[in-house]
Amino acid sequence: MIAFVGSVFSPTYFRARRRHLDVDPLAHCGFNVVVHGPRTNAWAFSDYRGTDVERSADELRLGRNRIVRTARGLRIEIDERTSPWGRPLRGRIELDVGAWRVEQYPLDAAARHLWWPVAPQSTVEVALEAPALRFVGAGYHDSNRGIEPLEQALRGWTWSRSTDGDATSLLYDVTDQAGVERRLGLRYAPGRIDTIAPARVVELGRTRWGLRRTTRTDGDAQLLRTLVDAPFYARSLFDAGNGDGAVGDRDRVRGVHEIVDLDRFARTTTQLMLPFRTRGARWF
Repeated sequence: MIAFVGSVFSPTYFRARRRHLDVDPLAHCGFNVVVHGPRTNAWAFSDYRGTDVERSADELRLGRNRIVRTARGLRIEIDERTSPWGRPLRGRIELDVGAWRVEQYPLDAAARHLWWPVAPQSTVEVALEAPALRFVGAGYHDSNRGIEPLEQALRGWTWSRSTDGDATSLLYDVTDQAGVERRLGLRYAPGRIDTIAPARVVELGRTRWGLRRTTRTDGDAQLLRTLVDAPFYARSLFDAGNGDGAVGDRDRVRGVHEIVDLDRFARTTTQLMLPFRTRGARWF
């Protein structure tokens, strides 16, 4: 689940920025929910603006969706319609963050874009009514912010999260528009944060849209399942092990992998396709 104040992947917001129209981020908010269940999948991505958006220090409302900060962490109330078929997607997510982290990391040399792993080791409780799905498991919460369009500064990135016992490892490899790559690697364990730098690049295979998926590990890694396959974005499950870097040095672990190609996002052909999967996106 992703909430956007300034919906960076909204085609409406993209065209407004290009035409120097109304680019107030609060006028271009977004809400994205994706469900990957054993027998069901659901996708919702909606644009919200105007009276559909309310924000305070502890709450963000986007349409009928609400994100509220609680004593434990976050409560997320979802009331969406899937894209493009309009089926209901409703329920609640409770995130117990354990501890709020304060460290933020620049994604570019000028520090115009920052990544904040707010709660890399959390517990999540999901209770969906439609589609019917309930589970409790390991959760993760982060935040990104910037002062310029992503595609203006960056070509794209790969990101992954894996859990090894009581530790969570994050890899974030970002390439800027000059072709310079920044590699971030963090390992969170109880009471400590370590920097990790697995150097071996492993291919996970290309997506149906031709995006090249890679990760870094001191062992091996293989693709398990593609969860989201879009023209400029893919999210996948992967399996890794037999190393001592981001994936531990004993048992094999599963991780979530993400790739974003912002040059591909900015293409006219991609922008023409996006409104078909974004509710509320406007053609102009």
